[in-house]
This record gives sequence, C-alpha cells and structure tokens, in this order.
Amino acid sequence: MITLARRWLVGVALILVVYGCASTDENRVLSADEQYAQALDLYERQNYIEAVSALQAFSFNYPQDSRVEDARWLTAEAYYGTDDWVTAAQEYLGFQRDFPRSDQAPAALYQAGRSYERLSLRPELDQRDTERAINMYERLMTEYPGSDFDEEAREKRRRLRNKLAEKTYLNAEFYFDNKRYEAAEIYLIDLIEKYPDSDWLPASYALLAETFCKQGLRDRASELHDLLFDTFPDSDAATEIDDRLPSGCRGAELSAAQLETETNGR
Repeated sequence: MITLARRWLVGVALILVVYGCASTDENRVLSADEQYAQALDLYERQNYIEAVSALQAFSFNYPQDSRVEDARWLTAEAYYGTDDWVTAAQEYLGFQRDFPRSDQAPAALYQAGRSYERLSLRPELDQRDTERAINMYERLMTEYPGSDFDEEAREKRRRLRNKLAEKTYLNAEFYFDNKRYEAAEIYLIDLIEKYPDSDWLPASYALLAETFCKQGLRDRASELHDLLFDTFPDSDAATEIDDRLPSGCRGAELSAAQLETETNGR
C-alpha cells in the first residue's frame, strides 16, 4: 500500500510540473508598461469594472511608478462612470489627500462634490449627502482659490444651500400646520440666520409673521410684515401676506394691492 501511495504522489507531482511549465507564459506577471497599457485600454473602451481592477492592480504592483498618480485618478473616474457615487467620492478624496499638489487635485474635490450631489435626496428627506457636497465645494474654494472650478463650485454651493433652506422651511411649515408654533419659530429663525441669501427668505418672513401672530405677538408680526415689504416688495410672499394675516398683525406698510385699492377709491 505504501508503494502504491508513493507512486500516486510522484505521478501527481509530475503532472503539476508539466502543467506549470506549460502555463508559465500565461501566469507570468506583466511588466509595468504592459499592465498600465492593458488598464488604460480597458478604461478607454469604457469597460470600467475591469478597468478598476486593472488600475488598482497596477498601483499595487508598481507603487513607485510615476504613472500611479494617473492610475489613481482614472480609478476614481471609472467608479464615477459606473454610477458608484459613494466609492467614486472616496477615491477622489483619497486622490486629493495623496496628491494635493497635482494639477488634478482641484478637479478631485469638484468631482467628489458632484458624486455626493448625485446622492442628494429630495428636500423633505435626509440631506446629509447635500451637506457633504457643499463641504466639498467649500473645500475646493478654500484650498484651491481661483481654480477653473471656482465659479461652478460657488453656484452649486448656492443651489445646494437653497435646498437645505427649503428643507428647513418644510420642517417649519409642518410644525405650523400642526399648531406647534414655537417649534415653527425656531426653524424659521434658524433658516433666516443660516441662509440669508436663500430664495426661501421671503416665504420665511411671511410664515414667521403668521407664527408670531398665532402666538399673540402682534408687534413682532407687524415688524416682519414691514420687513417683508421693505426687503422683498415684489415677492409672492408679500403679495399674499395680507390675505393670511389679520389686520392687527400687519405693519404700517401697505401692499401693492392695498395701495391700488386706496388710489382707485379716491
């Protein structure tokens, strides 16, 4: 039995040796040039999933190669190309962290912001990804002032902050509709302080005036009424406020509709 077992093991060993010799060329490690060319070809053909594997393998096998920076950038771009926004954002941030002086570093923060923006939900839902996107654009403007992405980053930041303001307004409106006026007041004041350039400011003044009026704070409601007309006289909120506020909560300012009525009545 021992002799037979030994013969079987020797036979298996010979088979493995022969197979190994036959497959040496197939299993050999590609050179840096070959591996990078293969990864680049996959990326250019938009075969992003395989490109990611090839690019990461190149970066791992040849960490000192000067093309690792390009491979890392293309890895992030490939993830973006597959709509994997979470991983793309992480890869862009990792690239900017490791290559902060690269010509692509500003683009990395911009693309990270775009990735988080893709994940941003409707205003009434969780806005953590909206906040992350804003943070990326703010970092871009701070760390790379005057970059080619500066103007676009500012506009995206403004639009996303407006979305956060809408979220805050919707929360205030919910509490107002449920007669929880103190909670509505807190949200509205927070909106006015945090987002003074928001498109939701006129509506916030109007709803806050109503909130004060509901709490019996007529003087404060009147002040908001006047502030609305002084600051946003042509807004929809100013046009509608007098239909929503009792006369005792209105300030000294007259709306355009009131002025027209008085003028026609003379």
